[in-house]
Amino acid sequence: MKKTDMDGAITKIVETNLYEISDDEIGVGLCGIVSDGRRVLHLEGAPLVEFVRRVVAGIAAGGATPEDDSLIGPDNRRGLAHFGADTPEEIADGVVAAWVAKGMPDPKWGDWRFNTAENRAYLDEIAEDMRRYAEAKQK
Repeated sequence: MKKTDMDGAITKIVETNLYEISDDEIGVGLCGIVSDGRRVLHLEGAPLVEFVRRVVAGIAAGGATPEDDSLIGPDNRRGLAHFGADTPEEIADGVVAAWVAKGMPDPKWGDWRFNTAENRAYLDEIAEDMRRYAEAKQK
């Protein structure tokens, strides 16, 4: 694939992911990004790693930050991940390094998700409403 074609594909995928994040509070997962690289663009090895890094940097530049279910704990109930100063490049490098360290598998939902603080606050509000409803129903 020509560099200009790859640049255009990455731009389109970043825009699509940012639209999905803005349109659906669930966010997007690394599973979809890797799938786009492997199944749509037929990338493997170093070109796939570079593609994933560039897409993650693009959505991070658009305001999305990562979370990973493996990071969930009492003090991090969302599994939020931080990399250095959390610049888009640091986020991309950190997420990609963790994915590559696992052998570059097809990620499962929850391995890495990207969302905005606004969406997370909305989801937390819904979860709290559901908890209060369940408590009231038990009384």
